[in-house]
Amino acid sequence: MTTIQAIRRRDRWADWAVVALVAVALILGLVLREATLFRTAPFTTRAGLAGSYPAEWVQETGDDPLLRARNARGGEFDTTLELRSRPLANDAEPALVLDALKLERAGQVIAYRTLDTDQVLIGDRTATRRTFTYVHDDRNPYVDRLPVVVQWIDLALRGDGRIVVVTFLADAKDFDDHYRYFRDFAESLEF
Repeated sequence: MTTIQAIRRRDRWADWAVVALVAVALILGLVLREATLFRTAPFTTRAGLAGSYPAEWVQETGDDPLLRARNARGGEFDTTLELRSRPLANDAEPALVLDALKLERAGQVIAYRTLDTDQVLIGDRTATRRTFTYVHDDRNPYVDRLPVVVQWIDLALRGDGRIVVVTFLADAKDFDDHYRYFRDFAESLEF
């Protein structure tokens, strides 16, 4: 083997080493991105509900809703997760609570429409899910924005003589991308 052939062989190994290093760096970058974007923070409410919400989101607590977490960097409309608890007899339908919430909200928003009501499985619990849509019109006089179509889900989970309602609101164009936050939030609940 001549010197030139030995140099070419070493160059070939160096090329493969660079390709492998770039591949490993890309994979590590994606893992780091996922860990940062979907990091969660734990919470416990006064009503005895516990779980986790996205760590980068702004958390607000109160009486109704018990917890509100919103993505303040959400653009035209902040994706929002809310948590409520309502007393309800064990033999009553969860849809009663969803109907009461629907009546409360109908007068507060524009073009409010119920899309669907169905049963879903969240973890090991069966829940009643109702989806809505409405138009959000930002009334801030200093910001000139077009109205935004918002998709909305209320999820009613039964437990201990009460109904826990998990609400998810997102801009219709971001709804599918942000649904992951809602699913993780609902599955993390303990009560």
